[in-house]
Amino acid sequence: MNRWNVREIAFYGNGGRRRTLEFDTDKVNVITGASGTGKSAIIDAIDYCLGSSDCKLPFFVRNHAEAVAIHWTQGNSGLIVGRKIPKAGTGTNQMYVRTGRNLKLPDTSEGLEGPTNRDTARAMIEKTFGIQDTDDPAVAAKAEKGRATIRDIPPYLFVSGDVILSRETLLHDLNRPEKARDIKATIPYFLGAVDQASVLAARTLRQLEAALAKIERENEAQERSQSLLTQRSMALLTQAQGVGLVAELPSPDASDKILLDQLAGVASSGVASNDMRDSEARAILEDERRGLVSELQTLRAKRQLLRQTIREATGYETAVSGQSHKLRLVEHLKLDDKRCPVCDAQNSVGQAMAEQIRNSLGIVANEVVAIEGMRPRLDDHSGHIENLIGSKYSRLREVEAQLSGLVRVEEESVKTGSLLQERARVVGRIDQFLETTAKDFQADSTSTASLISKIEDLRDQVDPQARRERLRDAENMVSAFATEMLVDLPTVVPATGSRVVFSSTPKISVVEPTRRAVLAMAEVGSDQNYLAIHLALAFSLQKLFKAIKAPVPGLLIIDQISRPYYPKGGDEKRLREMEKDDDQVAMLQIVRFLFDETARQAGLQVILIEHAYIEEDPEYVAAVKGRWTKASGVKLIPSDWPLRA
Repeated sequence: MNRWNVREIAFYGNGGRRRTLEFDTDKVNVITGASGTGKSAIIDAIDYCLGSSDCKLPFFVRNHAEAVAIHWTQGNSGLIVGRKIPKAGTGTNQMYVRTGRNLKLPDTSEGLEGPTNRDTARAMIEKTFGIQDTDDPAVAAKAEKGRATIRDIPPYLFVSGDVILSRETLLHDLNRPEKARDIKATIPYFLGAVDQASVLAARTLRQLEAALAKIERENEAQERSQSLLTQRSMALLTQAQGVGLVAELPSPDASDKILLDQLAGVASSGVASNDMRDSEARAILEDERRGLVSELQTLRAKRQLLRQTIREATGYETAVSGQSHKLRLVEHLKLDDKRCPVCDAQNSVGQAMAEQIRNSLGIVANEVVAIEGMRPRLDDHSGHIENLIGSKYSRLREVEAQLSGLVRVEEESVKTGSLLQERARVVGRIDQFLETTAKDFQADSTSTASLISKIEDLRDQVDPQARRERLRDAENMVSAFATEMLVDLPTVVPATGSRVVFSSTPKISVVEPTRRAVLAMAEVGSDQNYLAIHLALAFSLQKLFKAIKAPVPGLLIIDQISRPYYPKGGDEKRLREMEKDDDQVAMLQIVRFLFDETARQAGLQVILIEHAYIEEDPEYVAAVKGRWTKASGVKLIPSDWPLRA
């Protein structure tokens, strides 16, 4: 046996009581019986001992059993995982984990060894099963999206009662939103498309890309704010010039530092400085504004013409390239051997025709080269024009802000009639600007060079293209396996003879053979079809896991394959109790599939929980590990166990 199977399950009660279920490895095991005997709790017990945060064991089990333990084996290697059962509420945090060779379950719960907390127990089970982790303890200590854990393998082990006939839920727990997220995030790992390191690298890459986008947005916002700083500084200096606090208008080429220094000089000089007003300031700004408007009109016209030229060049490039591709076909005509390209004869007419074709090829080739060389220059010139327009617009806004400031000062001067009062107002605005607004723009933009370098390194490590190819290969393998297995299972139209298409989203589609229509699961119909598809998928995934040595135990627990054929509830059923002969044939066909496919997959163990006792199949009878019928009174937890204290 080269895969992990379940050897035993033990429930412990008061007074040293123990109920043990024994299973054969590498084989089909069957437990049949009546409803209400606790058969389905086998799934809950294994799930609980795989570190589930919840305890879903039934009420009767909780009230009569105090602990449960699972004995896993792989050859001589063993793993025993035990856990106390709470009377109510969520699962207990304490678990017991022991690994070694030739292990045996203890007789009582007090004999369980290796007490530890749930997180440590999970990590130990993951290591034993081969779910690789990183060397970073900080990462291992917490659940990371996309990092596979032991809690991500139950969907591949359990074909539970709420799934086996479902038209919507493909895998165990996929119908629970909080679980579905983790299943979808980790399925590439179990399909062999990624390893744990690349999963975490991809997560880090997403975080760094988000951080880079945030920094770039902040830098862009700071650049916009810096532009507002320049505009506001120039407007205030222009107002200061309008009331004679400075001699000249601010230079449009001045840096923000120079502008702020000039404002600080005005603020420190106060309102009593000499009158340095220049009556021509407004006229100068008006002239500059008119010039900027005229230049912008010219630049916009150039931009429009350039865009038209680029569109025409693009169309011409497409046409010429198309002609070039067509003419390249004549390269197969061997124009250089001086023969007619049509009749392959050696004559002057043929030679002339070949020469004409060769000349046409040369002309088109030259045109392709010319247009390929022209297009980059057109794009560069277009970018230059856009930059000029942006620069002129920015300066126009500054000039308009300066003019607005001058007009405001002049209007307020007329109202007050006092130069000193207007100077005081301007100086007050400058003081307030320097103390508040200007300080917000002093921080330097964050450098992104190192961050970009890290992102590039991670992109090389993650290699999304290779990941997609490996994932597609795994999907194709599962699809091929499932299609082949579906032939061996009873189905009705449209599933009969159809092809199964598996997607890691995860999703199943069925391509029916007549019209090749692609059908979603919900469109297939028939409980028999859904049963067949779920069984084919479960066994196909296990076949892939074995082929790629995925860290998933070779275990399938299937909860009642007879659901489409028997009414719910009741006691153990016999094959002859089925009303239709076709149903009996279908049931026998499913049973044969289980045994034959399990035999084909070395290391695979199947535990079948059933109502049906198929005495017509000797191999089925030999595989029965328990018949929990109403007549026998046998249950998962014996009825005579006392209540827990």
